[in-house]
Amino acid sequence: MSPRSSSHDRTGDQGPILCGRLAPRRAGTPREWIELDVETAASTLGQQWRRLNEAPEAPPTGDPTWQVAYWRAFPTEGSSPCVHALRVGEELSAVLPLRRSGRFVQRWSSGANAHTPYCALGFGQSPQVAAGALEHLMASVQMLDLGPLYARRAETDALARAARERGFRVSQDARGADAVIDLPASWSELQRSLGAKLVGNTSRRLRHLTELGRLEFEVVTGGALPQILTECFALETLGWKGTRGAPISSRPDTLQFYSELAEASAADGRLALYILRLNSALIAFEYCLRHNGRIDLLKESYHPDFSRYSPGSVLRLLLLQREIESGEARSYHMGRLSGWKAGWANRREPLCQLRVYRRGLRGTIAYLVNSWIPGRARQQPVIRAAGRWLLGRLRIA
Repeated sequence: MSPRSSSHDRTGDQGPILCGRLAPRRAGTPREWIELDVETAASTLGQQWRRLNEAPEAPPTGDPTWQVAYWRAFPTEGSSPCVHALRVGEELSAVLPLRRSGRFVQRWSSGANAHTPYCALGFGQSPQVAAGALEHLMASVQMLDLGPLYARRAETDALARAARERGFRVSQDARGADAVIDLPASWSELQRSLGAKLVGNTSRRLRHLTELGRLEFEVVTGGALPQILTECFALETLGWKGTRGAPISSRPDTLQFYSELAEASAADGRLALYILRLNSALIAFEYCLRHNGRIDLLKESYHPDFSRYSPGSVLRLLLLQREIESGEARSYHMGRLSGWKAGWANRREPLCQLRVYRRGLRGTIAYLVNSWIPGRARQQPVIRAAGRWLLGRLRIA
């Protein structure tokens, strides 16, 4: 199936109608928006789509490999996700996978869940393309809801600025931070940035583990991947995640997502599954992706019987040393900041939720419920109760 855009008059050769509606086209201009389902977009736009997400330090979540695996595993009720793609001549200038939802207030949203730590905007750093994307999306909804986004990236700023210039209401709420370890040129520099106490304690535990037997560190990028993934997912159920958390294997959709993403990423040369074995038994793993000079940690776990030796920290120290020596990565991203991550991070990259609202009754109500009321509800019980009532009645949250 080939993508095409069509006018609304439904005359002539219109081609396939995808994502539930026709994308508008102006005659005589090489600029056109096309709207495709995720699978079709990945097969027809794959390499151009991928190039749009190859900016330095861009997260892997905007890549077609991630998007296909994600939406296969976590399909949504109601409308299916839609890929909005802008062509300028023969070039692809923007790709935005979004989900449409809402009744009274209709919105486009990034549809992220706990397994998608960042939303990626696939239009580079062009303010003109950002403005065009905003106008295209807001023409059909009252609200645009994107996040978590990197608050200080040029794409986020360009979209927010374009919205304000066009008179839309904009809210940009903090959503924590990405915990990052920047990787310098030498191991000694990294040791200084991590701190003598952390490096010293972890190195001592490494020595203790080697005294227990044969310690093996490996980076798996393919090969017998299904068998190793099964080992890793089983290890995750042994610790606290198995009793109080949600290990990967506890849900069929989550298991499908991480399994398919690993296989597809290995085929693309982007998987990095770091494992640590003691006397051939798996005692720690980190499931990571390589993308645009960065490494993203998606899942990690260790064997609880060896917790006194902190095998997870030992594995992390070994992988950081290995990456410094290879020189292939500039940063290691651990995801949303937490207690243990704060001890390792030498940089915190702020995240935000960006929402854009149209003027008018429905857009104003959405703005009040999602932005104005929450900011005042902490001090005003009456406002908090009114907000809950509106959310329930209008179903726009």
